[in-house]
Amino acid sequence: MPLVIQYSGFRDPSEHVEAYRSWMQIQTATDAIMCRGFLITLTGSAWSWYRQLKPNSFSSFAELSRLFLTQFISGKRSRKPNTHLFAIKQDSKESLKDYVVHFNEEALLIEDYNDKMALAAVFSGLRERKFTFSIGKNPSKTLAELVPRAKKYTNAEEFSNAHKNVQAQEMNDKGKRPRNEKAQPSSKGTGDRAPRDRRPNRRPEGKFRSYTPLNTSAEQILLDIRGEKLLNWPVCMRADPDYRDKRKYCRFHEITATIRLTV
Repeated sequence: MPLVIQYSGFRDPSEHVEAYRSWMQIQTATDAIMCRGFLITLTGSAWSWYRQLKPNSFSSFAELSRLFLTQFISGKRSRKPNTHLFAIKQDSKESLKDYVVHFNEEALLIEDYNDKMALAAVFSGLRERKFTFSIGKNPSKTLAELVPRAKKYTNAEEFSNAHKNVQAQEMNDKGKRPRNEKAQPSSKGTGDRAPRDRRPNRRPEGKFRSYTPLNTSAEQILLDIRGEKLLNWPVCMRADPDYRDKRKYCRFHEITATIRLTV
């Protein structure tokens, strides 16, 4: 049985004939079998037309095809010129996905289809500037290459919009207070006074000179925090060792007037 959709008289008859011919040729069917099997692919008014044909009204499938196309010529699609594609523009409310699908359907009706002209037309009708920039950066050679790219771009755009909506919803939920949560009473105008902040509102004027006495020497404190990065420590002496005072010793850098160690 041929895997062809039955024809009822309301579609393009030439497409039905070509689909049936291609399938029967794959099956290596003879011309007589193609004529007899054609009835199986018809239904409705087309089936009635075939049954009313007079005996010996055709002698080959080619003659049967001509009779069939003549009878149902009204259902044949009218072909359009290439310039028709330039009239297709993406509407302001039309998504990129819908525009590409619409454009592809119209391209199938073009009589003398040309890929270069089709790409120029789809490029001129686009309103999506980011996708237009993508096409200009890496041009597609055919409309068949452009359609998958448009689908990938649309999927990425829909995913990004969904992610933004989720983030906006989360921010909105954070700004709302749960219904079961009661507002905290204000400390102003109530009997229960809040603890008073006894810290001064501003620093005292003038230089602060009163400090707590240390319980150890400054020398010992520096030695204890020598390995910590708490202060900007002075660098080692860089003068010539021959001219240093040999009676002095730097405990922090562990060097003498005559010996210099690398810290």
